[in-house]
Amino acid sequence: MKPRSLGFWLVNGTTLWFLFNSCPAVAQIVPDATLPVNSSVRQQENISVIEGGTTAGSNLFHSFQEFSVPTSGTAFFNNAQNIQNILTRVTGGSISNIDGILRANGTANLFLLNPNGIIFGPNARLDIGGSFVGSTANSINFADGFQFSAANPQSTPLLTINVPIGLQFGQNPGRIEVQGTGYDLSAQLRSPIIRGNSITGLQVQPGKTLALVGGDIDLEGGTLTAEQGRIELGSIGNQAQVSLNSIPEGFALDYQGVQFFRDIRLSQQASADASGGGAIQVQGNNVRLTDGSIILIQNQGEQRGGQISVNAAQSLEASGPNPVAGFYGGLEGQTIGVGSSADIVVSTQQLVVRNGAAILTRSFSPGRAGNVTVNASDSIQVIGFSPIAPALSSVITAVGYHSGDGGDLTVSTKWLTIFNGGSVSTPSFGTGQGGDVTVNATEFIEISGVSRVGIPSSISTVNLGTGNSGKTTINTSRLVLQNGAIVSAASFASGRAGSVIVNARESIEVNGTMPESPTTPTYIGASAPELSESIQEIFRVPQVPTSSSGDVTINTGKLSVTEGARVQVSNVGVGDGGALRVNARSIFLDNQGGITAATASGESGNIELQVSDLLLLRRNSQISATAFSNGSGGNININTPLLVTVPRENSDISANSVSARGGNVIINSSGIFGTQFRNRNTLESDITATGASSELSGNVQINTPDIDPSSGLVELPVNIVDPTQLIAQGCPANRGNSFTITGRGGLPLLPSDALRSDQTATINWVTRERRENEEDKGTRGRRDTERVNVFASPRPNISASSLVEATGWVINKSGEVWLTASASTATSTTPQSSLSTPESCPPSETVGSD
Repeated sequence: MKPRSLGFWLVNGTTLWFLFNSCPAVAQIVPDATLPVNSSVRQQENISVIEGGTTAGSNLFHSFQEFSVPTSGTAFFNNAQNIQNILTRVTGGSISNIDGILRANGTANLFLLNPNGIIFGPNARLDIGGSFVGSTANSINFADGFQFSAANPQSTPLLTINVPIGLQFGQNPGRIEVQGTGYDLSAQLRSPIIRGNSITGLQVQPGKTLALVGGDIDLEGGTLTAEQGRIELGSIGNQAQVSLNSIPEGFALDYQGVQFFRDIRLSQQASADASGGGAIQVQGNNVRLTDGSIILIQNQGEQRGGQISVNAAQSLEASGPNPVAGFYGGLEGQTIGVGSSADIVVSTQQLVVRNGAAILTRSFSPGRAGNVTVNASDSIQVIGFSPIAPALSSVITAVGYHSGDGGDLTVSTKWLTIFNGGSVSTPSFGTGQGGDVTVNATEFIEISGVSRVGIPSSISTVNLGTGNSGKTTINTSRLVLQNGAIVSAASFASGRAGSVIVNARESIEVNGTMPESPTTPTYIGASAPELSESIQEIFRVPQVPTSSSGDVTINTGKLSVTEGARVQVSNVGVGDGGALRVNARSIFLDNQGGITAATASGESGNIELQVSDLLLLRRNSQISATAFSNGSGGNININTPLLVTVPRENSDISANSVSARGGNVIINSSGIFGTQFRNRNTLESDITATGASSELSGNVQINTPDIDPSSGLVELPVNIVDPTQLIAQGCPANRGNSFTITGRGGLPLLPSDALRSDQTATINWVTRERRENEEDKGTRGRRDTERVNVFASPRPNISASSLVEATGWVINKSGEVWLTASASTATSTTPQSSLSTPESCPPSETVGSD
């Protein structure tokens, strides 16, 4: 035989390749032989027609060794019209790869059970009239105890007519993966999401359920759609049972019997969409959404919005917006109809929302925005903004854009941190009312920083339209705000600002200003503020607000406001200021920190401080209620045991008005140090209530407790002793000597001498006759120096001899000093030779008692 040429092999090889790839895709669907009536498969081009199977009532059972559908292939379950549930199991060891179409007749529900795993490729589609349940459970449970098992297919030859009630998982459930090119959705900032015309991913008929329940679940660009229906994503651990509850939309899954869960990931713009008032439930261990992936319910009609429920045993993380479509990634419920948007309920240990992702509900119509409820037992982090679209900050929010009211937002956790423009808020942009914000953090809240475009990190209720903003309530142990962060109830347009209530059991620290704008403080406040031009442009708000400010109430152990920060009620527009009340154990204001109530045109708000220990102002700090235009200054009422400032540090308490009457300042305190009332502000620490003129000045009233000055004092005698009468007048003698009387008791003569109780003593008067008798007895020196306690010894009976003033002294031979009546007339029984010459007091020295 002649050798074949190269051209021969090339031509025939090309022909074989063309013939092979021109053949229709053939599904890998291989029935097993485990049913009373086994399944059969016949091929019609690229359609695998599945017939046979065992029927029990309205249930049709199929069992396969392998079940996969290739690209462009179709698996067609040719069931009777009366069948309600098609239950399909895979008993072999292969994963099911579905990249074609699953089709069934009528409105039958389709169950696909493969414990090894299921992968839906980017071309996978559902063409069924009922609900779809794809699971890697071992078996489907029924009410009569029957189990349709893929792991033990020979266990029960008899099948049941009951409806399925649960899924039983084995030791190591397989994973479920949905692949795709991402959703076909788009939106402009503050506009509803718009759907494209393409149909992608897995989709059931309106009002039906799409459920994927297995081990790990990955949506890599995959999309799930159940218009007006229900989507279930459940990631289950070992040896668990999940209940199936029949509902009008199909099935609702119950995970109460599950102790261990696995992870769910949505990436590459994946989506789960149950718009039209549907419901979505996600249950896993760690749930993560990235790359703008979204779980969405949009309500287009009059029906009530559904609910997005995410239960993550360990953590939920949403990261990043869609960089092309221009909207948030994360969890979203919105309405463009009369009905409300869906509510969002999150339950987890740790929640992270970052890089421009969101958990939010929005109303673009008369319908109300849904409520958002987040329970994270450990921590919540709301961090940053989109690196690609900086106007998209990370948020947990409920927003009203049109005439619909905003929803209420409730966040409960142990630790809450909001950084770099992140926000927990309920804004209102239209005529609707803003919702309320309630934050419960048992341990700690920290809010810090601003976004790249100057949006502050915040917990707030905000009105940017004609509707009123809601109420902001915070309950925690410690609250820290810094670097431009805010806690606020604000109105930037014409609606009234809401109120702010902060209960911090231990302390509140408000510190610093916005890093790029030192005049913009970190603050807790209710206000009608003016926004920067860039923010005005982003949110389309007027330059000057016309609304009134709300009220602020703070209850805490210690309030510290430092480095230019504020606790405030303010209005830079034409409205009035609100009331500011603080109840604290102590308040510390330092380095331009302030508690302020200020208005540009309206009446200033009032300030009331109830302090149980200490109110301390340092370094240009202030407590002020000021009107800068035609309004009157506000009133300041302070009750504290101690009010302390440093005189030269210019820390002021003021209720002033620039163009009208000053307010009133009332201070009730046991002690006020370092400050005083003045008629005008000085560089000292002042208390003022100035008006446009002296006639328009307000009142300053300082009250101290009632004290009786005479209480506890000893009444003194009426006759006052003239001390000049106690000085001796006749002391002639020479200079250079002194005469000292130590008095009755008191200190000893020398510091080294000890105090003795008998120092309270007197010396008895001695007559000349008595002295001479004592000298005769040889006891003169001893008796002259003996001290007698007047309280122990009675006064001796002394004859009534006249006493003579001593004007000199003599010294006897023993060196003892005798006082004499006169230096010239003194006599002695001692020989003259034994006595020194008498001395006399120098006339120029004053002699008195010490």
